[in-house]
Amino acid sequence: MDQHEMQHFRAEVISRKNLPTIPAVLAKILQLSDSIDANGKDLIAVIEKDQSLTSKMLRLANSAFFGQSRRVATIPRAVMLLGFTTVRNLALGVKVWDTLGSGIARPRLEELWMHSVACAMAAKAVAAKVRAGDPDETFTAGLLHDVGRLVLAMRFRDDYWNAVGGTAETEPVDALERQVFGVDHAEVGAWMLEAWALPPAIVEAVRLHHNASARASGPGLLALTDRLVAWTDFGSGEMRPEAVLLLDTNAERGVTAELWQTTVAQLRDSGSLTSFALDG
Repeated sequence: MDQHEMQHFRAEVISRKNLPTIPAVLAKILQLSDSIDANGKDLIAVIEKDQSLTSKMLRLANSAFFGQSRRVATIPRAVMLLGFTTVRNLALGVKVWDTLGSGIARPRLEELWMHSVACAMAAKAVAAKVRAGDPDETFTAGLLHDVGRLVLAMRFRDDYWNAVGGTAETEPVDALERQVFGVDHAEVGAWMLEAWALPPAIVEAVRLHHNASARASGPGLLALTDRLVAWTDFGSGEMRPEAVLLLDTNAERGVTAELWQTTVAQLRDSGSLTSFALDG
């Protein structure tokens, strides 16, 4: 795309033209994200109107990632135990992916979602340990950081997947996108989330998540975690040399190889990642 075409595309994204219609439930969750007066009762009412979302939320709330000793059987219980912000952010992430992923082939959608989940979980855990930014906002940014890929795939269809070579992020996907389409998914995702009035820190984290110079602080933490997830085998814990070098560079900020290996082991051994897999 040339500059004019890119501006037209940006306008389409912001106005949601040629994108799936936002379900009423997602629209209300977005309103709750932007409202200073929102409360748990409002959130419970929104989620419980959507049976599919209720089912997914309860499954996720019972994930070992949240460490609940008792089974979470209702949405009010989830809000009480996990807190308003955590439940709202989970609901937001799930509905955004459900909405934008409707036209994406199932295997591709699953792989992109699981990468985002791994980034969200790892980034939240690291943020809490090194006290960099808000862990809840970091988690939400992690869940949403690749939604720009869904938008580009809807816009360009098979041309998109042919250009980037699939869903894996081990190659510089953002560079390929800029080369072929004139814009990358980080920027496209930020356009959309900004238009939806998500918190600026989340929008900035999404926009910067392929910034190689981003460090382990605030919005930049997601960029660091995104690369570490791509360069780490969560099954074995083995890291590529690039990950080791990146950890060495950021060790003084608290993101050490030991911290990362502990985070990966906890997510793997708890089964948290598999509990977040897409269901039917």
